[in-house]
Amino acid sequence: MQIHPNLANIAKVLVGLFFVYLLIAIFSAKNAMPDAYVELRDVMSYAVLAVEMGGHAVKKIHEEQGLNIEEKGQTDVGKAELLTTADLVSNHLMLGLLERFPGLTAITEEKAEDLPDKDVERYREDNYALWLEFHKILETLPSAKYPLHRINVWVDPLDATQEYTEGLTQYVTTMACVTIDGKAVFGAIYRPFDNETVLGLVDWGVYSTRSGKIDYSDFPPAPKKVMVSRSHAGKVKEFVKEALSDEYEIIPAGGAGYKILNLINNTAEFYVHTTAIKKWDLCAADAIIRAAGGAMIDLEGSPISYWSTSDPISRNGLLTARKGVYQAFNKLKPFLKPTGKQ
Repeated sequence: MQIHPNLANIAKVLVGLFFVYLLIAIFSAKNAMPDAYVELRDVMSYAVLAVEMGGHAVKKIHEEQGLNIEEKGQTDVGKAELLTTADLVSNHLMLGLLERFPGLTAITEEKAEDLPDKDVERYREDNYALWLEFHKILETLPSAKYPLHRINVWVDPLDATQEYTEGLTQYVTTMACVTIDGKAVFGAIYRPFDNETVLGLVDWGVYSTRSGKIDYSDFPPAPKKVMVSRSHAGKVKEFVKEALSDEYEIIPAGGAGYKILNLINNTAEFYVHTTAIKKWDLCAADAIIRAAGGAMIDLEGSPISYWSTSDPISRNGLLTARKGVYQAFNKLKPFLKPTGKQ
């Protein structure tokens, strides 16, 4: 008996096998979909809009006295960590703006919450009106296209929640930071109760809505003051006094954003923190201090990594200065414990 192959059926089988192979290859690949490229300036623009929109909500909720304070846990030094309606609403609004970039990784202090639209919508500002405030300065920022997987945004929807609940609103900020390959490159900090936004781009400089582009070339030496935390201080005061004698005045203050702005404004020389601190508190400040020519390092002398997969807590303390941070580190190093913690 002679078998006559059906060439048409064989062709159909081969085509089918090819498509099965193709589907397996696509879905087993590390990146099933091609990586999108985005304009960095666009991401930075939305980060600025986000801090302003979130900050406006924070201020309105405080004026309405609708804080609804809860305790969400404890810090590493045993202090209560507070959560308010303003944290959640600001977080919702800020992340909503960043969804303009599908697939963008945003790391935030607050977990996503199902907030009813009616509870959020009344705090939403007009995007276009906010954008008009910044479009001229944002257009001057240099830009380039990057694949989306290299970019992360770190969000702090309300920095200094403890002080916010106490009515110490001068310390309150909202912050967003754009990172590339785990390095902080752009930061925006908004002070809602002072209506000032400060933004910084590494290798471009620092801009304030109050004073314009900041020129540090004529700045006098900063006063010998060290900013420290008022609510999570640990033994930082004793450490600073021991390492720097009585040469420096210690200034306790709330909020990492507020403390870094004192360095940016040249009203203090250092910011020191000796316990663990969360990276969304640091990222925008890190970018802005680098844009001003300074640096932020931990108390082991290393820069801080902001990969989305990294530990969201910086556990080895913090030293920040607009000038001479590594010289200061060498001065403090003999007084540090081996772990960098005090």
